[in-house]
Amino acid sequence: YRPYAKYREEFGKTIPGVFTDEPNISASRPRKPARIPPRGPRFPVYSVPWTDTLPEKFRELNGYDILEKLPELFLNIGDYTKTRYDFWRTVTTMFLEAFSKQIYEWCDRHGLKFTGHYLAEDSLLSQLICSGATMPHYEYQHVPGIDHLGMEIWHIFLTVRQVASVANQLNRKRVLCEVYGCTGYYPSFEDRKWLADFLLVQGVNLLNHHLVPYSLRGRRKRDYGLMFHWSQPWWKYNTLIELYFARVSYALTQGKRVVNVLVIHPITSAWIEYSPLNSTKVVKLDEDFKRVMKYLLRLHVDFDLGDELIMEKHGKVENAKIKVGEAEYHAVIIPPSVNLSQKTVELLRDFVDAGGLLIAFKPLPTLVSGNPSEELADLWNKAVVVESFEELASALEKVDKPVVIEGDDKGEVLYHLRSSENSMVLFIVNTSRETTFELKVGVKGSWKVEEWDPITGENSLKPAIVENGQTWIRIKLYPVNSKLFVLEKGSPATLAEKAEIPEKTIYLNGKWKVTRKEPNVLVLDYCRYRVEKSWSPLMPVPRVHDELCLSRGVGTKYTLRFEFESELETVNGKIMLAVENPKMFKARVNGVEVELGKDGHWLDWNFGLTDITKLVGKGLNTIELESEVTLEHELENIYIIGDFAVEKRDNRFVITAEKNNVSSTENLCTEGYLFYSGTIDLETEFLLELPEKKKIYFELDELNAALAVVYVNGTKAGEIFLRPYKLDISDYIKNGYNKIRVVLVGTLRNTLGPLHNKEGDPKWTDADAFISKNIWTDKYMLRPFGFKNPKVVLYKETL
Repeated sequence: YRPYAKYREEFGKTIPGVFTDEPNISASRPRKPARIPPRGPRFPVYSVPWTDTLPEKFRELNGYDILEKLPELFLNIGDYTKTRYDFWRTVTTMFLEAFSKQIYEWCDRHGLKFTGHYLAEDSLLSQLICSGATMPHYEYQHVPGIDHLGMEIWHIFLTVRQVASVANQLNRKRVLCEVYGCTGYYPSFEDRKWLADFLLVQGVNLLNHHLVPYSLRGRRKRDYGLMFHWSQPWWKYNTLIELYFARVSYALTQGKRVVNVLVIHPITSAWIEYSPLNSTKVVKLDEDFKRVMKYLLRLHVDFDLGDELIMEKHGKVENAKIKVGEAEYHAVIIPPSVNLSQKTVELLRDFVDAGGLLIAFKPLPTLVSGNPSEELADLWNKAVVVESFEELASALEKVDKPVVIEGDDKGEVLYHLRSSENSMVLFIVNTSRETTFELKVGVKGSWKVEEWDPITGENSLKPAIVENGQTWIRIKLYPVNSKLFVLEKGSPATLAEKAEIPEKTIYLNGKWKVTRKEPNVLVLDYCRYRVEKSWSPLMPVPRVHDELCLSRGVGTKYTLRFEFESELETVNGKIMLAVENPKMFKARVNGVEVELGKDGHWLDWNFGLTDITKLVGKGLNTIELESEVTLEHELENIYIIGDFAVEKRDNRFVITAEKNNVSSTENLCTEGYLFYSGTIDLETEFLLELPEKKKIYFELDELNAALAVVYVNGTKAGEIFLRPYKLDISDYIKNGYNKIRVVLVGTLRNTLGPLHNKEGDPKWTDADAFISKNIWTDKYMLRPFGFKNPKVVLYKETL
């Protein structure tokens, strides 16, 4: 790390820390390539991690020669349970000391914070292969971190629980997550909130955005985005959602997390069950483990995970509670397992002897540090042994619940409670994308409750009642909604909550004036190519790239021919040609040679613009690009941008004159904006006679955009991006005619794709999701752009 020394004056200031990305020790590979780690070759590689010093270190730690026991790592022979336990414990310790501990201590000495994330933390199998065990590494990070990939949430809940548990136990104030990778170009603000809320409510409080590209040129535009780039139509509005994240993150650093239950992490059982030849037992162990955790969340029993290596160093029993570092627990749950370490058994024995509640879920461990052991029988006699979720729920009735949630939320509502000297912070999240829940929430004690709105920064008193020693509040959680409450010692507010009953609805189903704010787009992603005399058939650009750059190779001279049609009699504005790496080509438009890139750029400095307004004619238009394949050659789609509409006719696209008005706002793709990725103003007016002051809302049934910004009579009323897609416009309404203007903010999805993925928007959007033959369809899979059923609703307030 000596090269970093020249920046030492900026350590802890301009350079707050060091980020590590996916360190691992993986050696074994699955039978065939996989999208997510651990990836593998065509044929399996049956191996385990190894290094030259491992045999010596193994003998030092375990007292015998691993070389004599190697077959036991693969086959269930001899003392394989003991051998595997010792081997993977040794491997985990060596990786920990050689990498994480060493870097942590170096950063500590130099005033830097060590953070980042390890490879494939998401299951027992993947972390065993890649790290031995993941949780012990978090002890040696100042800001322990993970990553979240894809447009889904529950696949990562083990990962979040692992890192949040260590942070709670070892007093790490911040927990980092690299988030939004592999989500593509679409994610709306609501999508981003849905992903982030799942992380925040489970313990993350520092979002590390993935990714900020230097350029969108070539394959970079497909590099595991979401892309945080100035070309994003929502870029100027990004502060809105970032302030929400910042406020919630700050609130979730206050005080100490309140968790009463510890679940023993079964990674040592996975060590014993794992063979590179057969991992099915580890997969089953992982499934059983996650089922127990999900059931606890359904019961609203918050919990931490206890890693046995960390517990050996930081675990003890005090006052009938088990302590791990600075966290203490009233109850311990052992999920279905085969093994516990010797130190864990001793700790649990002391815990139950002191009166602590130990719950063991069948099948019970039979091994201690890899050895069969009869001493476990005494432990099970003092534990509550269960073999069903109903029995688990019954056993947990003895455990004090700091938060009670009444109402059938189907396990989709999660909470996070933090406590300081005289106050508490309660964050509640609806993880469902479809269901609204009306719930009653109780917190032990008497509290004055304030509701804080992290979107606006405003706060207000929340009515509550005290019953049976608990403060109760009622909440309504729409899909992807959350609530943040701050509780202070004292009596709750008793004011009655007002209800709003709709009295009158004005449907805005007439014509809307349309004003496009950026150039419209026609994507040309099919072309013909010619190397000698004849033209190829019409092909997708990625296939042309493969045939020219991979099959034929460097030095191949070629011509590409793109085609589009125009019905424009005259052009009211401009028509521009956008081509990446414009200096790479000689170009002709309808046979006329043009200089590419001479008229500016679009989206990115590498997307050169050429004004072709005067060259575009009615009927068929052709664009020919000539070049020669080089070592770093990338063939990409080209774009026609400008002042026109785009219509699809059978299997071809035609540029036509734009409409001034639309009768439907549900999907502007069908109104001439198929590939558009900017913002559009939609304006209409309505008549409203107001005999008295009313609560008036602008409402939508559905929103397909990053967000919508609403103006009433020329004044900004606010933004809509979150269900129930409802905005209070009472202060901006007047008697008579009123104008509403909706600024619909798009994404780059329908411009940069994926445009031909059979799934439309896959949960995992990597480079293959754009161009792979396995997912390709010639059909254009576009996202709707618009809003459904706009209306103005007058409400009557009642108690």
